[in-house]
Amino acid sequence: MKKVYIVLLNYKGIKDTLECLESLLKLDYPNFQIFVVDNTEAQHDQDLFADWAQGKPVQIDTAFENLVYPLAVKPVDHTITSQHEFLAGSFNQKIVFVKSDRNGGFSAGNNIALRHILKFGDKDSFIWLLNNDTVAKKESLSELTAFAGMEENKNTGIIGCRLVYYYTPDKIQAVGGRFNETFFISEHEGEGQPVTTAKSNFRRIDYVIGASMFVPYTFLHDVGLLSEDYFLYYEELDWTYRARKKGWSIDWCPEAIVYHKEGASIGSSYREKKSLFSEEQLFKSRRIFIKKFYTLSGKFYLSGLLLMANRIRKGNFKAAAAVAKTMYK
Repeated sequence: MKKVYIVLLNYKGIKDTLECLESLLKLDYPNFQIFVVDNTEAQHDQDLFADWAQGKPVQIDTAFENLVYPLAVKPVDHTITSQHEFLAGSFNQKIVFVKSDRNGGFSAGNNIALRHILKFGDKDSFIWLLNNDTVAKKESLSELTAFAGMEENKNTGIIGCRLVYYYTPDKIQAVGGRFNETFFISEHEGEGQPVTTAKSNFRRIDYVIGASMFVPYTFLHDVGLLSEDYFLYYEELDWTYRARKKGWSIDWCPEAIVYHKEGASIGSSYREKKSLFSEEQLFKSRRIFIKKFYTLSGKFYLSGLLLMANRIRKGNFKAAAAVAKTMYK
């Protein structure tokens, strides 16, 4: 049974992260180790992680509602360390809590753990990058490892899952993403479809959604870390483009189900209008990605105008201004 390293990134999301951890401890695949990288500036979340892992009652500001997995108070093997100390050695505990030096964004935070895995990890292992605002179904990791182990998937570098809306678990959030090279616009494949929809009914995906990315160690060693050119968004597309240049493919496992709250830590959710911060980061990262893999041609500016018009149509004038800012800076 191959080892799996699970990486969670926390930023002021203790409620979500603890629920995610509870679900992971109930997985039916036992050979895994969890790295929780805390990007929160304050020490508060780190202290709560320590209390929870020691089996102490955890008091938080937000009530736990709509939980798939209610919190259980029980001790778990763990260690707490700083980013500097973490990179200096290896650990055998079930959960490693790592305090980062700064909030460098999604890629930078995950890379703290990925660098450690590259240096000290089992070379025949897998890595599962998972958003902290997710809850994993107990069979999900077994299904992912089985899917990755199939002969026909030996060149599959990034494997996604069936992401399901946490608050409406009968509907799919996405099975992957598609990228329109004409207008440089991405969209979720399968969004809103019934959770029971067969894989054959979906179109081919162009990239795996960053909320759940399962990769073999050999892929990480060959393709490298997540690009820190981006603070948030487009990291998975960047990883995919670099992977394809090296002969890797992507796919998704239909039997692996992960419930996703979608953007809980950044104010981005399908249930509410996206925050201005998430809109700004989306457009900023979009420009970086297109400039890196294409060119900032007339298509880029035309598509930007269309995105701006769409925001104006919805009355989101601040988001429209954010589009304009990234187009002409």
